[in-house]
Amino acid sequence: MASIKFHFAVIAAKISAKLIKLIGGNASNMPGQIALKLCKDFMSQAPKAPLVVCVTGTNGKTTVSNLLADALEADGKKVVSNRLGSNIAPGCAANLLNSLNWRGKCRVDVAVYEVDERASRLVLPYIKPDYLVVTNLFRDSLKRNAHPDYIFSVIDTYCPDTTKLILNADELCSSMLKKNNDKVYYGIGKLPTDITESINIVHDYSICPNCGATLKYDYLRYHHIGYATCPECDFHSFDADYLVTNLDIENKELTIKIKGVEQSYPLISDIIFNIYNELTVITALLEIGIPNEKVKELVARIQVPDSRLNHKKVNGVTVVQAMSKGQSCISSCRTFDYVAGETGRKAIVLAMDDYYDRKKSIEYIGWIYDVDYEFFNKEDIVQVIATGPRCYDHKVRLLLAGVPEDRISCAEEEMDGVNLIKTKEVDHVYILYDTSTYNLSCKMKDKLVNSLEVEQ
Repeated sequence: MASIKFHFAVIAAKISAKLIKLIGGNASNMPGQIALKLCKDFMSQAPKAPLVVCVTGTNGKTTVSNLLADALEADGKKVVSNRLGSNIAPGCAANLLNSLNWRGKCRVDVAVYEVDERASRLVLPYIKPDYLVVTNLFRDSLKRNAHPDYIFSVIDTYCPDTTKLILNADELCSSMLKKNNDKVYYGIGKLPTDITESINIVHDYSICPNCGATLKYDYLRYHHIGYATCPECDFHSFDADYLVTNLDIENKELTIKIKGVEQSYPLISDIIFNIYNELTVITALLEIGIPNEKVKELVARIQVPDSRLNHKKVNGVTVVQAMSKGQSCISSCRTFDYVAGETGRKAIVLAMDDYYDRKKSIEYIGWIYDVDYEFFNKEDIVQVIATGPRCYDHKVRLLLAGVPEDRISCAEEEMDGVNLIKTKEVDHVYILYDTSTYNLSCKMKDKLVNSLEVEQ
């Protein structure tokens, strides 16, 4: 039976949520803080939804958790999810609070939690998810996450033994989580664009975890994503239970082999990291028990959140906002690679300096030198505009990558960078932003769009 403290915490936290929303806030974090303050074991005492799914990983967890929640809602289920990315303990507590009524009883069918991988020790043992979806474990902010092996140890230690894991077979670190738990794997088979030797600066998993020999990759997609084998022992990447066997970009179709049978699904994005995100969601939906034909129908109704990627064409110029997570070299590399591979003449605006760290002046800039700025050394990238307090650090890195200095501009104030865009010389403008500069990037986009509309 729940304690008096628990019921008091529910009422107080729900009142705070109402008040926060009345003054225009989103109540995604503070109510959880209040609940945990008033009842330290709030997450343990709270009744859980009939189905609880947690999503964690270095990159993609927000997109995957939002897509998963969208699909489950489209299936007619009553769902709560911490959609706004408040993914440490207070945010997860607030999401749990939203799953309860005023009497502290569960009122939903499904609870989807995006969980910060480092904060998983404060969430997973108490939420006790039925499923834990892990997108990947990459090198991230050095001062927050140290090394992916450390994050692995946190999740491996604190994930309950009863939780079923849904893991990325193509990513060596996270695929080895929870040796004795029930688990399934998803992955993408060899693609025509795959290679066998890494071209990226960061390639963290090149040594066999069993014998220490240098791993060989049958195919390599980026960084250490691919299929690895050891020439000295029997170690190899896990085989995928849900394996993409064909990507038909033109017809927007994704073919997945499941238990020897190939099934086709609508392809919602042609960007490789979003294809992984979609595959993760499809795997989770099928594992949860939703029939295959229904999954196909649900996938056709979901899309990548606009807060991660969106386009708008004005006066012949396509303006694109794309997430490029600062201090996370892998996320930025993936976005840089995507942008560089797009057709047409391009201007790129970097608005990636972390806003919260900026206020305290403690951002570690070494991550910039782990990012492949070399992707921007292309003739069709006619301009790169570095903005923010560390714009000159980005300029130095661009110069080291061989980008001609006459193509680089700097603006210490991000909004001033919009004025430097040579809109008459490009077909696309890409505004790359950080997790904490999304609102700022929206203002930059609005200013650019208004300028382009005036040109008409």
